[in-house]
Amino acid sequence: MMDVFEFDKCLLDRLEESMNVLSWKDEIIPASQVRSEWSYYIELQIEPAGWQALWRIPRVICEELHVRYPTVVFGYVEQVLFKELKAIFIVQEVQDENVHLPERHEVYLEDMWPTKQQENSELNIERTADCIDSLRFFYTHVWMSWDNDNDDDMNWVEKHLESRIRFCYDLRKRTMKKTLLAHIRKLLAESKYLQRRREYLELGLTDEDEGDLEKTMEKTEVTDLMRLHLRLAMIRNEIDLLENPEMRRIYQEIKFPEDKYFKNIENADKVNKKKIEQIFFVMMPFTLDQQTEFLQICKQSVPKTALVQNVPSLQDVLSTCSVYDCIYLSPGQHTVKFLENMHDGGKISGIQVAKGNFKKSLDASSNENVIISSSDDESILFVFDGSFVLENIVIDCRNVCSGILIKCGTVCLRNCLIIGDGKTSTQQGIICNTGASVTLEECTVQDFATGITVMDDATLQLNNSKVINCKVGIDLTIHAKSHFNQSKIINSHLNGINAVTMFNEQHEKSRYTTLYRFNEWKDHFNTSPPFFGECDLKNCKSNIYVLNMKRLLVSRSTFNIFRDGESTIRNSSVNYYADTINYI
Repeated sequence: MMDVFEFDKCLLDRLEESMNVLSWKDEIIPASQVRSEWSYYIELQIEPAGWQALWRIPRVICEELHVRYPTVVFGYVEQVLFKELKAIFIVQEVQDENVHLPERHEVYLEDMWPTKQQENSELNIERTADCIDSLRFFYTHVWMSWDNDNDDDMNWVEKHLESRIRFCYDLRKRTMKKTLLAHIRKLLAESKYLQRRREYLELGLTDEDEGDLEKTMEKTEVTDLMRLHLRLAMIRNEIDLLENPEMRRIYQEIKFPEDKYFKNIENADKVNKKKIEQIFFVMMPFTLDQQTEFLQICKQSVPKTALVQNVPSLQDVLSTCSVYDCIYLSPGQHTVKFLENMHDGGKISGIQVAKGNFKKSLDASSNENVIISSSDDESILFVFDGSFVLENIVIDCRNVCSGILIKCGTVCLRNCLIIGDGKTSTQQGIICNTGASVTLEECTVQDFATGITVMDDATLQLNNSKVINCKVGIDLTIHAKSHFNQSKIINSHLNGINAVTMFNEQHEKSRYTTLYRFNEWKDHFNTSPPFFGECDLKNCKSNIYVLNMKRLLVSRSTFNIFRDGESTIRNSSVNYYADTINYI
C-alpha cells in the first residue's frame, strides 16, 4: 500500500514559502510574472521525471471523461512540464475497475500527491512533495481566477500575497459569522469551477478555424463563455472587498444583519421561565381561503404558546435567523441560494393539503407539492452541522453538484423526494460525513451519479424508502453502516451498493468482489457486513460491489486524504465538503 505525504503548516510558514518564491529579488512582480516565478522555483526543487503519484481527478475533468467522482488514479510522471506547471502522467491503476481511462494525461501538478514508496529510491521525493504542496496551497487558496487579468503596472505580491494568505486562515479559524463564511466559501468554490470551465471552453474555441468567425460565434460555447466571464467579474468585485477585514465587517453587518425576527424572544423566555417556540410561515401567493386552509392544517401541530411570524421567503429566514423551531412552507416552488446556516434542532415542513396528496414527482402540480430548489447553479444545496428534520418536500437538486451534506449530527428526511439531473457522472444526492447519521423515512432518492454516500463511521437508516435510477445507489466507505427496513434500490446503472472494506490478506485475495444478496457477505468474507435488514435490489448491473482497500496500492489514510480533498489545511469536519467548495 502507498501513503502520500502530508504537511501541516501555519500561516507564517505559508507566507514564508510563498515569499521565497515570489520575492527573492527587489523587483516589481506583476500578476503575469507570478506563474513564471513558480516555474523557475519548481524546476530547481522537484524531480523532472520518474516519480510515482496519486492523481485525484478534478470534478470538472470527471464530467468531461464521464466517470464517477471522486476517482483516484495511481501512476507515474513521465515528464514535468515546468513552464506550464503540469506533468505528463501515465495511468497504471484506477481505483474503480469500471473506469476506463486513456493511459496518458496532461495533469496539473497541484492535482497530484507523490507517494512515499517509490520504485526509484534515489529520488528526493519528500522535497518534491513539499514543493508541490506549496504550489497546491498557492493556486488553491491564494491565486484567484481573475488575477491573470490584473494590470501589469501593479505589484501583485505587495498588494495581494499576505492579505490573501491571512484571508485564507481567517476562513479556517471561522472568525466571522457562519452565514458570511458560507457565502465566501460558495463564491470561492464557484470561481474555481468557472475558471476550469472557462479554460476548457477557450481551448475548444482556439481549435476552430479562425477564418470562419461567424460560424464559430453562433455556437453555444461562446454564449457560455460570456456568461462565465460576467459571473467571474461579479465574484471578483465581492472577493476584493471581502479580503479587507474592516470592509468585511461592514459587509457582514449590511448583508447578514443580526436576527431581525423575534428580537424580544430572550426577554419573553425569561418572563415565562420556559422556552417559547419560534415558528415561521413562508406562503406563496394564494387566495385568502387557501391561505386560511394552510394555516388550519398547521394549527394542528403548532403549540398554542408558540410565536408565529410570516416571512417573505425561505431564503430570508434561513439567511437572517439563527434560531427557529420549525419553518412551514406552503405548496409551490421555494428557491434558495447555497446555505450552511441550518439551525441545530430545526425543522422545515411542507404543508400537505390532504393526507396522501403528496406526489413524489416534479411534474406534480405546484398546488400539491412543496419544492425547494437552487436559485442558481450552485455547488451544494443544503449543509447541516447538527440535527435537523425535513418533511413533505421535493428537494430539486438538478442545478447543484451535491444535494445534501451532513457534516455532523443526525438529519431525518420524511416523505421527501430528492431528485438529480440524471445526466452528469459526478452529481451526488446525500453525503453523510464521518460520524454523522441520516435517516430516510418513506423517501425517494433518484437520478444521481451516486444516490447516498456514507463516510467512515457514519450511519444510514433507510425505512420504506427507494433509491432509483442512480449510477451507484449507495456508496459505503470503511466502517460505514447502513440499516434497511423494507427498502429498495432499483435500476442502478453500475452498482446497487458500493462497499469499501479493509480485509486482511487471508480473508480475501481479490480487489473486487460482487455479491447478489446480503447473506452472501458472511459466507464469502467470514465477517459481519456493513448493512443490515431488508433491501430489495432490482435491475442493478451489480447488486453489491465490494472494493478491498488492502488489495489496492493506496492505504486507508491516503483514501481519506482524497476524500477530504485537502492536504494543505486539515479539517476533519470537512471531508467531501472541502472538495465540494473547492472543486479540486
